Amino acid sequence: MALVRAARPSPPPSRKESGLSEPAVPPTTVPPTTVLPTAVPPTLSAGLLLVVLIVAFEAMAVSTVLPRVADDLQGLALYGWASSAFLLSSLFGAVFTGLLSDRRGLAVGASVSLAVFALGLLGAGLAPTMPVFVLGRLVQGLGAGGLGLLPFAVITSRYPEQARARMLAAVSSAWLIPALTGPLIASLIADAWSWRAVFWGLLPVLVLGAPLCILPLRNAPKPSEQSASGPGGLVSRRVLWPALGLSVASGSLIEGLRRPDLWGLALVAAGAVGIALTSRSLFPAGLWRAQRGLPAALAVRGLAAFALLGTNSFLPLALHELRGLTLTQAGGLLSVGGATWTLGAWLQAQLERRFGPHTRPARVRAGMLGVLAGLLLTTAGVLGGLPLWSAYVGWFVACLSMGIGYNSNSLFALASADSQGAGAGELSGQLANIEVLMVALAAGAGGALIARATPLSTAFALAFGVTLAGAVLARVVAVRLQAKG
Repeated sequence: MALVRAARPSPPPSRKESGLSEPAVPPTTVPPTTVLPTAVPPTLSAGLLLVVLIVAFEAMAVSTVLPRVADDLQGLALYGWASSAFLLSSLFGAVFTGLLSDRRGLAVGASVSLAVFALGLLGAGLAPTMPVFVLGRLVQGLGAGGLGLLPFAVITSRYPEQARARMLAAVSSAWLIPALTGPLIASLIADAWSWRAVFWGLLPVLVLGAPLCILPLRNAPKPSEQSASGPGGLVSRRVLWPALGLSVASGSLIEGLRRPDLWGLALVAAGAVGIALTSRSLFPAGLWRAQRGLPAALAVRGLAAFALLGTNSFLPLALHELRGLTLTQAGGLLSVGGATWTLGAWLQAQLERRFGPHTRPARVRAGMLGVLAGLLLTTAGVLGGLPLWSAYVGWFVACLSMGIGYNSNSLFALASADSQGAGAGELSGQLANIEVLMVALAAGAGGALIARATPLSTAFALAFGVTLAGAVLARVVAVRLQAKG
């Protein structure tokens, strides 16, 4: 699945807001205040950007080659897990690495995350069977989650105030390039050599970038034990076990959907209860009721991600199986999505500047309506109800609308958090976590339908129906966003 985030370091917009990829999780509290060095080693900037580029390319590229992986390893039944395992482990990986960095320093946190991510790349590239590939993706997610918080933490603690904006812009640009080119490049590599080369090819670049990033961090000041447990640390210990519980509960629900027996029903029930209990510690009260204010904004974000990014998780496979497109052709469509999401984000900024913050709820509602209309057109084009070109038009409309509505919703959420006294770092974690959770559930539900329903055309019709329902709910809940009078 090519959509969603290892983390753009700026709070609260996440990396998906400039393209389509896989979400990892940013820090859940504001990084500690530290004594900044007078000069930043040039190698640190180069290494940090290389690491971001690697994680971004991998996130954007994977969904394009997943159909080839499933075919080669005869693992269509586990297709959804290839995305869900990565996403759910990234949620816990971000929290764990934040705690490790608080206790042992950023150099240790970065080293562990890079090593785990590299191990996951190697495992996925060498996988002889689909279960081993899914395990490799799970390991990748643990590393990617930690790497997702790295830019935010490093820029905050190691860069002087006057250099931070420039470095944040550079990191955002490092996400933009893979968002526009990653799916297409990955498909060309898979066609010319092997899908395995998409994973192996990143390892030499990772080996090059790791020392440039880690070595300058060895002398970074270490947060105190007090900051690690209080509001100044990268993460709070109180969210570690809920994050793990949420990941396990979500995995239980996804596996239950995939199983056609009584165990499946039990896993679904246990997973639903687990999600309800653990989410209390990670999200504000009223989230699942879409209570007005910040809870409604988070609900809109989650439902929108469920709809668009969930569709993205199985869209290349549907185009390949139902319409006979090659990986390169399917990758081209995903690249179109990344470009138009970016265009939508730019348009949103112009609208914000011209019409002001009070129009954000209207922009969110219009964006969610556009996502719904675009996904309906995409669905009809993929399933054969309309010509294939309509799928491209629909995806363009959906991603453009997402760029407008998603970013407007993030700005609304930030304003709502300010009024409730929530920190920007805490909100950044909530925005990323709800996205990761909902995309993982959408990918898992779609994968379960593909594994269980026959023929494939029916399975894809049901999967599109599930994500379209998410788009309908996102539009309905968006009505609960109200401008401050």
